[in-house]
Amino acid sequence: MKKIIKILVFFVVLIAFLGVLNRYQDAIRPRLVPIIDSIATRLGFMSPPCTEPLAYSLGTFDEEFDISKEYFLSVLADAEAIWEKPFGKELFIYQEDVKGEDALTVNLVYDYRQQATSKLAGLGIVVENNRASYDALKAEFNRLKTEFAKAERDYDARVESFNARQKVYEEKVEYWNKRGGAPKKEYEELQEEKSELDREVNELQAMQAELNETVSEINAMVVVLNRLVSSLNISVENYNTIGASRGETFTEGVYSFDGRNREIDIYEFSTRGKLVRVLAHELGHALGLEHVADGKAIMYELNEGSNESLTEADLVELRARCRIE
Repeated sequence: MKKIIKILVFFVVLIAFLGVLNRYQDAIRPRLVPIIDSIATRLGFMSPPCTEPLAYSLGTFDEEFDISKEYFLSVLADAEAIWEKPFGKELFIYQEDVKGEDALTVNLVYDYRQQATSKLAGLGIVVENNRASYDALKAEFNRLKTEFAKAERDYDARVESFNARQKVYEEKVEYWNKRGGAPKKEYEELQEEKSELDREVNELQAMQAELNETVSEINAMVVVLNRLVSSLNISVENYNTIGASRGETFTEGVYSFDGRNREIDIYEFSTRGKLVRVLAHELGHALGLEHVADGKAIMYELNEGSNESLTEADLVELRARCRIE
């Protein structure tokens, strides 16, 4: 009798959600599915979370990160161990080709975020997720923008001067061409002027290349500064790129579940330790864990710690979710 009552309760709740889910499924499915799963688990129709290891496989693997799949899988193994070691329990398992509703796909996606991080690393700038790092990067950004503005003014002035000289040269050439050719002295002067104009073109091209490189450095700083502004909740306007615009919110990684597909997308990392932590964080979300208030915790909303072990806040959440004593 109790079993029948449980079945009736579960389906009443389920049907109540189905009408709403059908109309707004894309927007609310990710929120409703965990609720339904929780109800089903409590009523005994589903196994408690963490009963079986969550199987995952690699999906997109962008080689522009310049790391091997073996290296990435070893980092994933370290990220798994952060959750598994405290309880000696296997919570995740890698499989090359895993499918099904509970399957998890991990993607390594190279885009402008990693480009920005790699660019700054090449300049000897490693950014941490803290205010001191933001202030240092902001100072360097302001210095570079000031230098760029002066260099751009110098370049524009030289281009204007070059264009004026070239116009005079072309007018002289046209003048003598209409008269069947220039006398020897004038011809030699024109040849000398052409050589000087050619040298100026080469120098202007070199200046333009330097300006383009500076623009690339400034835009990389903008991407990271805007990420820090968002993650540290700093009350300033977004920084603007030069010659391009970025409207996306910066995030190192994200876990998503639409009721059918589970995915972890990793976009950026500066060190192996940072990659281990961001993967561990997203694996925590895959287990059903939410953010915690402890700034050192793996499940803190910002990847600003350096520890590769769970804090008490993480352990409390894991015990509650997985019903571990």
